Amino acid sequence: MNYKVFWTKEAEDTFNQNILFLGYQWGETVIENFINKTDSAIKTIKENPLLFPVINKKKAIHKCLVVKQVSLYYVVKENRIDLITFWNNYQNPQKLKL
Repeated sequence: MNYKVFWTKEAEDTFNQNILFLGYQWGETVIENFINKTDSAIKTIKENPLLFPVINKKKAIHKCLVVKQVSLYYVVKENRIDLITFWNNYQNPQKLKL
């Protein structure tokens, strides 16, 4: 099946926040690496959206580890994939609202 990927506003915002943080702390090389790993993760999700574990059964939310510090949460709906948020894994997990 050919899935289309849609970025929610939250996904866009949290992705950009991670980019800004990486630029502030580490620089361009780390930013490029994060973007490449994100692209690779999204490609894998498109090819096999059920590959990654469901972490919220009620809402059918999947979790993909982009890099050890950042996870991507997404939902599969018919022929589309909605990216929900990019989560910094060092944050308090109690703050993650899905």
